[in-house]
Amino acid sequence: MNENNSTLQRYLPMTLVLLIWGFMNVPATYALREMPPLELLLLRTAIAAAILAPLAYCRERRLLPNRSDLAIAVLMGIFGVLLNNLCFFYAIKFTSLTNIAIIFATSPLITTILAAVFLGERLTPRRVCGIVFALGGAVCLLCKGDLSLLANLSLNKGDLMEFCASFCCSAMTVLGKKITKSSPIVVTLCNMAASCVLAAALIATVGQPMNLALSGRALLGTLYIGILGSSCAYVLQQISIQRIGAGATGAFLNGSPVVSIFAAMVFMGEALSMIQAVCAAVILVGIFLNAGGNKASGSVDLKTKRAS
Repeated sequence: MNENNSTLQRYLPMTLVLLIWGFMNVPATYALREMPPLELLLLRTAIAAAILAPLAYCRERRLLPNRSDLAIAVLMGIFGVLLNNLCFFYAIKFTSLTNIAIIFATSPLITTILAAVFLGERLTPRRVCGIVFALGGAVCLLCKGDLSLLANLSLNKGDLMEFCASFCCSAMTVLGKKITKSSPIVVTLCNMAASCVLAAALIATVGQPMNLALSGRALLGTLYIGILGSSCAYVLQQISIQRIGAGATGAFLNGSPVVSIFAAMVFMGEALSMIQAVCAAVILVGIFLNAGGNKASGSVDLKTKRAS
C-alpha cells in the first residue's frame, strides 16, 4: 500500500499537468480570437502572479526564491513562460497547427537529451524505447496514420519558431532541476512575475493597444489559462521535476495530443478513429516506459527545501 501511495505521489503532479495543458487548446482558441498573443501572455502571467503571491507568503513567508536559486528562476520565466509562449503564439501565424503539433512532439526528446547532457540523468534502454514509442505514436496520431504527410511538410519560419518554443519548454524543465533551496510555489511566482514584467515592457515598447472588452467565453478562457494553465500547472510541473527528474517529467508531454483529441471529442464533437485510438495507446505505453523507469533517488525532498 505504501509503495502504491509513493508511486501515486510521484506521478500524480505531472498527470494533472498533462490534463490541464491538454485541455488548454480550447480556452486558448477562444481567448486568442479577441486579443493579441502579447496581451494574453500578460494577462495569464498577471493572474498567476496575483494568485501565487499570497499563497507563497502564507506558506513560505517569502515572495522571492533563495538567492542561489533566483537567477535560475528568472531564466526559467524567460525561457519557459515568455519565449515559449511568444514563439508558440506567433508560430500559429506562419504555419499549420499540424506542423506545430508534430514539432512539439519532439519536446520530450529534447528534454531527455538535455537532461542526460547537463544533469547526468541516465538514458537507459527502457527509456530509449519509451521515447521511440511515445514520439512515434504522437507523430502517427497527428498524421492520422498517414505518414506520407511527413514527406510533404514544408518548413517555414513558423516551424522554426515552434522548434524554438519546444526548446524553450525543454530548457525550463531542465533548469527546474537546478533549483535546490526554494519551493515550487515561490519558484513559479518568480517565473510568472518575471514574464509578466517583460511582457508589459514589450507591449509598452511596441505600443500595442489592449482589448479589455472581452466576451464571457474569452474571459473564461483567459481565467482557465491564468489559474489552471499557469499558476496550478507550473507549480505541479516543478514538483514533478524534483520528484521524478527532468527527462521523466518531459516524457508526459507526449500525452498532450491524446488529451487534446479527447477534448475535441467532448467539446467539438469530433470522432475518434481506430488508428487514433491505437496511436493513443502506443503513446501511453511510451510514457510508462520513459517515466516509469525513473527512480525517486536523487530527487530533492520538498520539506527539506522549505526549511532551508
